[in-house]
Amino acid sequence: MAKIKIGFSGLTVLEQIERVRLIVTKMTGNATYTTPVPPLADISAAANALETAFNESRGRDKNKVIAKDLRRKELLFIVNQEGAYVQEASGGNDEKILSSGFDIRGNNTPHPVTPGAVGNVRLSDGSNNGKIRVDWDKADNAVIYVILTSLNPDFGNLGEPKGITTKTHKEIGNFDPGTKVWVKIVPLGREEMGPNSEPLYIIVR
Repeated sequence: MAKIKIGFSGLTVLEQIERVRLIVTKMTGNATYTTPVPPLADISAAANALETAFNESRGRDKNKVIAKDLRRKELLFIVNQEGAYVQEASGGNDEKILSSGFDIRGNNTPHPVTPGAVGNVRLSDGSNNGKIRVDWDKADNAVIYVILTSLNPDFGNLGEPKGITTKTHKEIGNFDPGTKVWVKIVPLGREEMGPNSEPLYIIVR
């Protein structure tokens, strides 16, 4: 069974944006991929956000460079999600994978290292009302951590990532006080996502 290749490693920001837009073009109207997850519109929006942030960062303003790096991490995460969908929907068929705009991992291509699981997730009150602090233990081979939140334990209303960081802690918000918020962490390697942590919840202060 063929395996998809995300193919982001070694690409510049503009090359990553171009690659993502090719994927969106090839998946649009593709009979194999009738219900993309995430929706193609979300991927296009993430690519557009990165392009805007990249252009704004050319002046070397520190905050705008940080914003560009964050948008790049968000795009990598959403493309990994789409890659997982393509892998499943294609059934590992070479032609179907290539029709999506993703590449196939060749025999000579080093297998990307999948991150290990995140452990010991802790939730606590943030620095202000409506905020949550999330701490966790480092996952092997992870380079980025994505924090997802939901009002339901099944994460049916996943929405956008609520935090992306290279550290093992993050404060997120703003939530309405008294809300029961479920949280899980996704470790992300250079090419692949690791397993989701077990969902935990906290009542927001």
